[in-house]
Amino acid sequence: MTVNSDIGAPRVAEAEPPRVPSTIAALRLQMLAAVLIPLALLAAAGLESRRDIVAQAGDRVERIAAAVDEHAQKVIESDRLILDRVRDLDPTHLDPAHLDLARPRDADQVGAALAGMVAGIPQIQALWLWDGQGRPLAASRRTPAAVRPDITDSPAYGQLRAGQTEMLIPPSDSLTASGGTSGGQRVFSLARRLSHPDGSLAGIAAVSMSLAYFDDFYRRVTQDDPATTVMLVNREGMIMAGRPVAADGARVDPTCPGLHAAWRATAPDGTPDAESRDTNSPEGAANEGRQRLTACRLIANAPLTVMVGVDRAQLDRQWHRRLGWLALLALPVMGALCATTLLAMRRARRERLAAQALRAAETRREQAEGALLRTQRLQALDQITGGIIHDFANLLMTVRSGAEVLCRRPHTEPQREVLDAMLQAIAWGERLTHNLRTFSRRPRLHLDLVRLSDMAGDIADLLRPALRGDIRLETALPPSLWPLRVDRTEFDLALLNLAVNARDAMPRGGVLRLAAANVHIDPASHESERTGGLMGDFVRLTVCDTGSGIPPDILDRVFDPFFTTKRDGRSTGLGLAQVHSLARQSGGAALADSLNAAVPNSAAAGTTITLYLPRAEEDAAAAGTGTVPANGVAANGVPAVAGNGRQILLVEDNPTVAKVMRDMVEALGFRVLAATTADAAQSLLADRPDISLMVSDIVLPGGRNGLELAQTVRHLHPGLPILLVSGYGDRVAEAESLGFAIVPKPLDSTQLRQAMSRCLGTP
Repeated sequence: MTVNSDIGAPRVAEAEPPRVPSTIAALRLQMLAAVLIPLALLAAAGLESRRDIVAQAGDRVERIAAAVDEHAQKVIESDRLILDRVRDLDPTHLDPAHLDLARPRDADQVGAALAGMVAGIPQIQALWLWDGQGRPLAASRRTPAAVRPDITDSPAYGQLRAGQTEMLIPPSDSLTASGGTSGGQRVFSLARRLSHPDGSLAGIAAVSMSLAYFDDFYRRVTQDDPATTVMLVNREGMIMAGRPVAADGARVDPTCPGLHAAWRATAPDGTPDAESRDTNSPEGAANEGRQRLTACRLIANAPLTVMVGVDRAQLDRQWHRRLGWLALLALPVMGALCATTLLAMRRARRERLAAQALRAAETRREQAEGALLRTQRLQALDQITGGIIHDFANLLMTVRSGAEVLCRRPHTEPQREVLDAMLQAIAWGERLTHNLRTFSRRPRLHLDLVRLSDMAGDIADLLRPALRGDIRLETALPPSLWPLRVDRTEFDLALLNLAVNARDAMPRGGVLRLAAANVHIDPASHESERTGGLMGDFVRLTVCDTGSGIPPDILDRVFDPFFTTKRDGRSTGLGLAQVHSLARQSGGAALADSLNAAVPNSAAAGTTITLYLPRAEEDAAAAGTGTVPANGVAANGVPAVAGNGRQILLVEDNPTVAKVMRDMVEALGFRVLAATTADAAQSLLADRPDISLMVSDIVLPGGRNGLELAQTVRHLHPGLPILLVSGYGDRVAEAESLGFAIVPKPLDSTQLRQAMSRCLGTP
């Protein structure tokens, strides 16, 4: 930190003012100043005026280019939607074997369908349909069969027949008629190949867009300014549409140096020069031909370029008019004062705008930081709330059991009133538990039956916008992949989180590869050990990058919530935590591997995230799942279950809750074996083949929870009914996704009896 060293120092004596010059010299200086100062101020004002005119013109052509770009994207998108609808027509409409070309009634029927598709769309002049041999089938406009164009000899038909799926056809090469006209109007077309399921050519559909429609829109967007030109050109420089309307076959230089306006020299024949001039130095442009201040944009959804320009001569005329007014107003003294004031006001205005922008940016940053802190606090509170829900549900269950026991015993009327108050308090506590569960934001997953092989295109479209251009995306999703049941929204979010992490790990570019395979995990395999005891059929999805990798000392922490290696607030640390949560809630697992961890001293790097997602049976994926109603009323009138001395395995680590549930089960005529951990329960199942039902809490000590125990028991004892109990909303959804019967806490004897009856299937 530096401090001004002049503070507190004695002031030096001010210099003596110079001697007043003689009167003649002062008058000469005053006369010279009276001439030179206004001229200098006028010249400075003229240069500033020139820059301002060019800047305004540049902003105007950039705004017009943006409007034309947006308009062209919407037009192309609407045309593609129409072609999509044509593709969805009955395939027999494209098969000459089913459509008699000699019968006008068949062609008129298809033409009516096409006309209905384009009704009310102003830019579409006509919608055409040809068969695979290039013969006309129908059109949205009523056209005699004899004058419908045959495109067999068209170059565009040859390209589409060779395999090109879509192309834009300029007016000079239009499919619809010679000379780029259709129905008396000049058009250009968007054509699409229609294919049979085997990939062979089924036909060709084309949308003819009226140049008059584009000319009218360009006239309105330029406010009918004849000095402003608008052109829509393809990548080869062929003018597709424009204002003024160009002749067929007219070409321009399609080079687009950037979004900002720049000077472009135009040769006398109308072809733009390849060089672009900076807006601040137009004097360096070529003298031959005309010059235009041009803005261009590459249309995102089509191989087209928008070019908007204004003639330099028009700007020069505007500047000359302004200079004339400045000269009239540039009186010796008043002109100097006005120019000085104007410059000061402009400077102050710019500084004020800059200060306002800085304050606004600071405010937005503070708001974003506050929102992030609030989100992190809510997420931490969410984790705490989950534990409270579980413990509170156990307490309510114990109290309810005691109240029910007291209700069954003889009691007086005052005692009955106390018991009623206790039951009301318990009911209130159950409602509070439900509210806490809702607050903790643990919604059930909306599970969809999906096949990764069918999602290859959607996954690529989802991830490419999140990656940079120097990152190559590769996918290997074979058709033989098993179906899965996952929440599609959460699955897409997980893939985006992985893609963003991979992108940040590859600042110099690289490769992101997604691959999937079917795997069967044996109980004693190394894969089962790594995944926390998973066994059975899974789809293994690996996401690999060639980035910097993960250091071995933090590899085990990458899935922890709020853990991140990114600094300066670039990450919340919840991306990989969401990936891990999705895998666990779907009944699978998530693993992280890094070449940095495997070979610490090697130059090789990269990270691999592996997701294990359980296989879903298509024919029975929705059967056998569900939550037992928590209100004690069975959906299909399940009768009370009778134990008749059968053996029940109860797995519960809370001794109070275990005693309550034991009393409930024994009251139904069952015998109870109790265990407090998953390992102890698995040992009892191995030693006691007479066990008829396993009832287990999901939250268990000892490293394995009740859901993992249930998966193991299902694999080792396929015929044994399993009933899970939990107070966690996300656990309920996870158990349902795996096909287990589950009843939420707190529950009473009636609810337990009905749940057991549903599992055992007999009274």
